[in-house]
Amino acid sequence: MKRLAKLTIACMLLAAVAAPNAARGQEASAAERFAAQFAARSRSVESILCAFTETRHMSVLADDVVRSGTFRYKRPARMALDFDSGDRIVMTGELFLNRMAGRTTTARMNSNPMLRQMQSIFGACMTGDLEALRQTGRMSVTPREGGYRVVLIPESRAARRYVSSITLDFDAADMTLDRLRMEQPSGDYTLYRFSRKRLNVAIDDAAFDAN
Repeated sequence: MKRLAKLTIACMLLAAVAAPNAARGQEASAAERFAAQFAARSRSVESILCAFTETRHMSVLADDVVRSGTFRYKRPARMALDFDSGDRIVMTGELFLNRMAGRTTTARMNSNPMLRQMQSIFGACMTGDLEALRQTGRMSVTPREGGYRVVLIPESRAARRYVSSITLDFDAADMTLDRLRMEQPSGDYTLYRFSRKRLNVAIDDAAFDAN
């Protein structure tokens, strides 16, 4: 009986030690699968045209602000979000443009840590550049129904003043981005949902003009 009790205790201790290791192994395996699929499938994407919805949650407002429009991406690292209202956001390797209610502002991408973070993440997501994605912060990967969830925690102190975490949901079918959520230290967040995606379609360069 004593021997059985000792064996039982030993098994329990082994299980307690093995469980965290198994969890880490599963996480590593998910990260490896994601990395392989992400690089392989995104590498062939030259352009993306899709619908999107932007949801801004701010604690000072009673209701979320929801806007929709058309998203365009074209290599190298050019993105445009054209809202149905006529507002637009354009990001290139060097320039950020924001037009809202008829007023247009522009800024250099390297002048604002949050803009640099957004541009780096969008660019990495569209081109399958996993190393660039890792450089934006600490990264964890978990499987989800129909794809993968990637959570990024910015390591830059300057970036953390604006963004506390970034959650990316990818579709396993083509490894394109389904959702992007940027959370601020205050708890406010901006959420983008992408749908009706068309890959490698012709997009005129004029779509990314800063005007």
